[in-house]
Amino acid sequence: MKLVSHYLQSISGVEIYPILSFFIFFVFFIAVTWFVIKLDKKYITEVSNYALDGNEEDEKKTSLK
Repeated sequence: MKLVSHYLQSISGVEIYPILSFFIFFVFFIAVTWFVIKLDKKYITEVSNYALDGNEEDEKKTSLK
């Protein structure tokens, strides 16, 4: 860790990178949260049933055997 901290101390203006990274993460988190809240409830219900749609065909095939 001393090797990394030595190089980071020698870079001028390096203290802005953690602040910038946090800001980008925070904006992304808020945007995704807003997108999920505004998502249409009918679409969520439809997508949540995708995994169940294929099971009806599988059950028919296994019942014919």
